[in-house]
Amino acid sequence: MTIEVLVLLAGAGLIIDTSTARVVVAYVIIVAVVALVAAPATLNAPLPLAFFLAAFLLKLVAAPIAIWEFVRRNAAARTLRPAVDLPLRLIVVLVLGGAAQLVPRVPGLGMIPHAGMAAYIVLCGLAVLVTHRNLLAQVIGLLVLSSGVTLAGVVCAPQLPEAVELGAAFDVLVVTFIGLALVRALITENPLLDTESLRRLRG
Repeated sequence: MTIEVLVLLAGAGLIIDTSTARVVVAYVIIVAVVALVAAPATLNAPLPLAFFLAAFLLKLVAAPIAIWEFVRRNAAARTLRPAVDLPLRLIVVLVLGGAAQLVPRVPGLGMIPHAGMAAYIVLCGLAVLVTHRNLLAQVIGLLVLSSGVTLAGVVCAPQLPEAVELGAAFDVLVVTFIGLALVRALITENPLLDTESLRRLRG
């Protein structure tokens, strides 16, 4: 199985599946593939390598463990409740897969390796944000989107300073724990973890 197929299946799982644990596994697969593809660009200098390792330890280890721990402590968080029905989510996956296949045909992008995969990951992150109202799903969507942006930066601009990646990873980590804190604060009033709770808090 090629990494493109693996990412395709993991991205589909992010959008279609409703189990929080399996969605987190799909996210971990995507981040691991991005790390595998991006790693060679950081091996020639110790500072970029250090930034790279720090960033992906946060995204590949700290964030999933935090989400799994929250899910373990809160039974209501074990199932994501998408905002759209399964048939529409299937259509979204097919559209995203088709769009990713068209990216290498765009003039100027055909010679960039993994351009279609980077586009697919970014689109999957956006799709998770749009198709879910669940707060945990929103956090996972932001993490996936960050990984897609990271891969796009590596394949399109290999000399991009890794300090930018570290800053992006820190932002994602902050968003993750803020999201988990919001979920923890809202779970007693809204066991479905729906973002409608945030709208009601606005008054």
